[in-house]
Amino acid sequence: MKHLVTAAMLALLSSGCVEAKPEQTLSEHVAQQLRERVDQRYDASLSYAAFELNTLTAELVVTDVGVKTRVAALDDGLNQLLWAEHLRLTGDWLSQQRNQLQLDSALISNAQLTIAYYGSGQSNLHTLIDNVQAQLPVHRASEEVLWQVDKVMLEDVVVNLFDQGRPLVSVKLARLELPPLHSQQTSQQWVDSVLGPLLEQLIQQVMRGDNETMTVDMPALMQFAWREMGAF
Repeated sequence: MKHLVTAAMLALLSSGCVEAKPEQTLSEHVAQQLRERVDQRYDASLSYAAFELNTLTAELVVTDVGVKTRVAALDDGLNQLLWAEHLRLTGDWLSQQRNQLQLDSALISNAQLTIAYYGSGQSNLHTLIDNVQAQLPVHRASEEVLWQVDKVMLEDVVVNLFDQGRPLVSVKLARLELPPLHSQQTSQQWVDSVLGPLLEQLIQQVMRGDNETMTVDMPALMQFAWREMGAF
């Protein structure tokens, strides 16, 4: 998901790993480093069709991007956390302090996001975020990279929610705006930042009678929401 690409991308930008080898473009070098970091450190896989980092406009554009976890408790399909036709990160990170990075926006379009729980407080998204945070520098406060994304927007996104293999929700949304994301959030806060806006929008659509683009197991969803978020 965007959380992974954003966190790993910022880690690379701030760690001095953006100097390309002579036979590589900067975009190729960063893409290679990012894929290796995801595979070796985060126990996940990152795929894409095109990866373009533009230092003049401070933009990162990735097409046909996929993020897949490796949770043994989940079927292969439920490990496919994210697929998106287009991901765009913007922000003047090159002019900022090395350990304090702030992005203006993260835009994901034509996407499918699948959050799959396999236990209470355990999902493919929890696992991935925990793996990312476990790799953050912790030895000295001066090594910690503090970062924030001010605006996170998903457009034309299908969101799927599973609980122990049981489908709870599948809904297509024209827009889903998430709260600002930052590096000091816990994995549960990251997940809540997605599920909270999702459930709010879902309730609004149900109240409007707009059920054509969604499939909801309402009794199971209510039980899930009380268990994981304490309210619904």
